[in-house]
Amino acid sequence: MAKGSVRKKGKKWYYRFYVEDQSGNLVQKEYAGTESKSETEKLLRQAMDDYENKRFVAKMDNLTVGDLLDLWSEEELKTGTLSNGTVENYLGAIRVIKKHPIADRKLKNVTAQHLQSFFDLLTFGGEYPDGTVKKGYSKDYIHSFSAVLQQAFRFAVFPKQLITFNPMQYIKLKKQAEDVDLFSDDDFEEGVQPISHEDYQRLIKYLEEKNPPAILPIQIAYYAGLRIGEVCGLTWQDINLEEQYLTIKRSIRYDGARHKNIIGPTKRKKVRIVDFGDTLAGILKEARKEQLKKPDAVW
Repeated sequence: MAKGSVRKKGKKWYYRFYVEDQSGNLVQKEYAGTESKSETEKLLRQAMDDYENKRFVAKMDNLTVGDLLDLWSEEELKTGTLSNGTVENYLGAIRVIKKHPIADRKLKNVTAQHLQSFFDLLTFGGEYPDGTVKKGYSKDYIHSFSAVLQQAFRFAVFPKQLITFNPMQYIKLKKQAEDVDLFSDDDFEEGVQPISHEDYQRLIKYLEEKNPPAILPIQIAYYAGLRIGEVCGLTWQDINLEEQYLTIKRSIRYDGARHKNIIGPTKRKKVRIVDFGDTLAGILKEARKEQLKKPDAVW
């Protein structure tokens, strides 16, 4: 924000304020006002407002797609109601996008054609601008990239009013080629490989010493292939020990903004049936038996 003041020289008042020169240094500019101090102060406020507006427009004219993603993540993504996992997923997508030259394009100049070419490269793979050759990303990752850019450009249209329309509305997510490796991703931090049995055993041994109540949820997640939020949403009414299946109806997530756990639908918002084998059946039967012995215990 520009700072200014008024002063009187002879019969006339003058107003002055600091502005940035082309080198970014602050220099003081002074202009003649009137013989009235209040009128000169009004001229000062108008001049500073005009200067700030022009500087804002100049700054916005140079805003890049990468700058927009940073702005959106700080003002919308991190302060919203999405789960911590989704926020981290989107932040990971932003890091990948910012490695591509499309992030350096000025926001006012980026077109649907630029974005379509970017998504085609992500989907089918090929040679990147830095000369590296990569295979395509999986469908889930592509949808994450799409969600990030859709919401960021929508944010740029409103409430920011940086552009007049969202070019992402014209993007078509094409079907991935059959020979694309769905798990080829050396940029994304969140891996897709399941935990090994050796790592699972080490984890259980650690929990036996540090946090025994956490063992059962980990066992269910491991043997049934569930998300941990889905495991935390289970009740005994959702577990059929005789026919050995789980009914997944809900999920629990931590809301960082509200600092509390939220019970809601599963990620796909669908109820599903998950079968389990004899190993998990034995674990659950034993847990149920122990719980009935200690009804006041935490499970």
